[in-house]
Amino acid sequence: MAQLRVHFATNRNHLPDNKLEIFGKTFNPDGVAALRYGYADFDAGARPTRVEVYPEEADENGFTVKGSDRFLRDLHQCMAGDRSDTLVFIHGFNVSFIGALAAGAELSRQVQISGRQVNIVVFSWPSDGAAVPLMSYYSDREDARASGPALARAFLRLKEFVTVDLAPNDYCQRQLHLLAHSMGVYVLRNGLQAVIAKEPKSLVRLFDQILLAAPDEDDDTFEREDKLAPLPYIGRQVTVYFNPRDRALLISDKTKANPDRLGSDGPRLVDLLPKKVVLVDCRNIASGADELSQHSYYINSRAVSQDIAAVMLGLEPDMIQNREFLLSKRAWRLVTELI
Repeated sequence: MAQLRVHFATNRNHLPDNKLEIFGKTFNPDGVAALRYGYADFDAGARPTRVEVYPEEADENGFTVKGSDRFLRDLHQCMAGDRSDTLVFIHGFNVSFIGALAAGAELSRQVQISGRQVNIVVFSWPSDGAAVPLMSYYSDREDARASGPALARAFLRLKEFVTVDLAPNDYCQRQLHLLAHSMGVYVLRNGLQAVIAKEPKSLVRLFDQILLAAPDEDDDTFEREDKLAPLPYIGRQVTVYFNPRDRALLISDKTKANPDRLGSDGPRLVDLLPKKVVLVDCRNIASGADELSQHSYYINSRAVSQDIAAVMLGLEPDMIQNREFLLSKRAWRLVTELI
């Protein structure tokens, strides 16, 4: 298997003296919304071999070239050269920087479209990366909330690049997608609200498919304008993967004083959902993919990987194999794990 490159944007603190884990568990000292961009290479054994941060320095004409400029130009070249889609990935609770990149690399290997690996961009916020009961969850949730402005900044820069920087003949005719897992959906909610607060008219459709996997988010989120009701504006379709037996979300619900979770039973009121929102019940495959918590099936299940690939390919919900429709729940259910 060939070397794989994963791009990233992060508001973590930079640790330049470290070899691979070069971003830590706290915020960028320049501010919670300050971002650094770069990439990591992984070998055929899924081991990281190097991590590079894009510098911010003057070009030959004396103009400052920002890291975000280099990042977006390189990503555009990847999409145009390989004619491959890009998946932006927002990780969840209790994930280190290099752990987030490794998850992104695994996503790229598992989710292929028309035989091509997708390009992966990881948005890595300062999750603690250490499981300390209760304390680390609350710390991560506050850091997830505070990371909203950083995600908003990345979104607005991407919008500027697509709508202003690129000439019409530069469009590569490939798609951008977005996948948020677990508490990463809470980061997404706060990022969306930060965009609205800063530039209310900036919610343009940058993404084709938006996927929420095991979302640690309130089950009324699509009912409320201050939560994720505006999310469908920035994508063609939103797919929610949920599992009623998700033990991690059960703990979140019962011990952390959170309302019922979107990732456990789906939305509270399915009859009021926008037609853009599609629900997928993963209870039949979650335990085989993640026996302990039944929470990380988005990356450990071949059935889910193929379902995600089919969604990103743009297939209509009723054309995707290994699904059955549950009329009473207005949801699809994955039938069986794939070998």
